[in-house]
Amino acid sequence: MGELYGRSIGEALGRAGSTAQIAAVEASVRSDGPDAGTRRLRVIAGDLDIELLPDRGLDLGQVRHRGVPLAWMSPTGWPRPGTAGFGAAFGGGLVTTCGLLSFGPPSADAEGEHPQHGRYSGLSASVTRAEVQADAVVIEATVTEATVLGAHLELRRRLRVPLGEGRIELRDEIVNRGSRAVEPMVLYHVNLGWPLVDAGTVLRSPAERVMPRDAAAEAGIEGWAEFPAPVADYPEQVFRHELPSDRRVSAEVVAASGLGIRISFDTAVLPAMFQWRVAQDDGLVLGVEPATAATIHGRGAAREAGLLRALAPGASWELGLDIDVIRDQSET
Repeated sequence: MGELYGRSIGEALGRAGSTAQIAAVEASVRSDGPDAGTRRLRVIAGDLDIELLPDRGLDLGQVRHRGVPLAWMSPTGWPRPGTAGFGAAFGGGLVTTCGLLSFGPPSADAEGEHPQHGRYSGLSASVTRAEVQADAVVIEATVTEATVLGAHLELRRRLRVPLGEGRIELRDEIVNRGSRAVEPMVLYHVNLGWPLVDAGTVLRSPAERVMPRDAAAEAGIEGWAEFPAPVADYPEQVFRHELPSDRRVSAEVVAASGLGIRISFDTAVLPAMFQWRVAQDDGLVLGVEPATAATIHGRGAAREAGLLRALAPGASWELGLDIDVIRDQSET
C-alpha cells in the first residue's frame, strides 16, 4: 500500500474532507480547436495527473507527476479521428496503441489496407467504468476494430492507478469476435519527452542485443543507451532490442536529476521492443515500444518472417504494461 503526503492511504482518506481532494475522475468534451467535440477523462490519483483519450482508444495523453510532464507531445495535437493520416495526427502522449492488425509502415494483405501503425488510435472507445475505489482509480472501456465480412476484434482495456504508488497499470484483452482466425499485431508506443528526456538521459534496457533499423540508426548504435545533445537537424533513429524470452522484464529511462520511468511487461506476450529517438532542437523524444512482433517494417515483413500468431474465433490474448515513476538512488 502506498503513501500520500507522508501518510498511509487510510490516514490520508481520513484527514481529507472528501476523497476528491486526493483522487477523482473528471469527464469533459473539447469545445474548440482541431479536436473540438472529442472526449477527455482526467484522472487525479495523488501525485499523478493523467489525461485519457476515449476517442483514441482510451490511450494516454499527457501525464504529470508532482506537476512535471512526462510525455512527449507532438505539434499536431489531437485532431478528430479520421481527419488526417498518422503523420499529421500523431499527438504523442504517454501511450499510443498501434494495431490491432498492423504496426510499422503502411501495408496490404488479405485483411485489407493497413495505414501506418494501424487503425487503433483513430477508434473511439465505449467507457464502461470510471470510479475511485478505496485504494485506486479504475477506468474500463471497450474498442472494436472490424470490417464488413472481415476481421472483428474487440479490445477490452482496464487502467488501474493505485493511490500513492506513482504507477499506471494498463491491461488489454483482445477477443476475436469473428468466425475465422485473425493474426493481430500490437505495439505500445510509449513516448517520453523533456524534462525527463534531455542530453545524458539513460535508457536501461533488458536487451541481450541492440540492432539498428537502418543507416541513420547505425550511425548512433554505439551510443544507443544515452540520449545525445540536441542539434538543429537530427534524423530519427530506431533500434530493435532483442529480449530474453518468456519472462517479466523492465526498461528504465532515467534523467540526470534522478527522475525516471520504468516500463514493465511480459516477453511471453510482448517478445519485442523498439527504441525511437529524435534529438532535435525543436523537440526531444524517446520512444520505448514493447510489441508482439520483432519487426518494425510492417505486416508483410512480419508475415514473411513467421512472426504473426493466429487468434482463433472466440479466443483472446491478454497484453499490458506497468508504468512506474521512479526516483533513482542518485537523486538529491
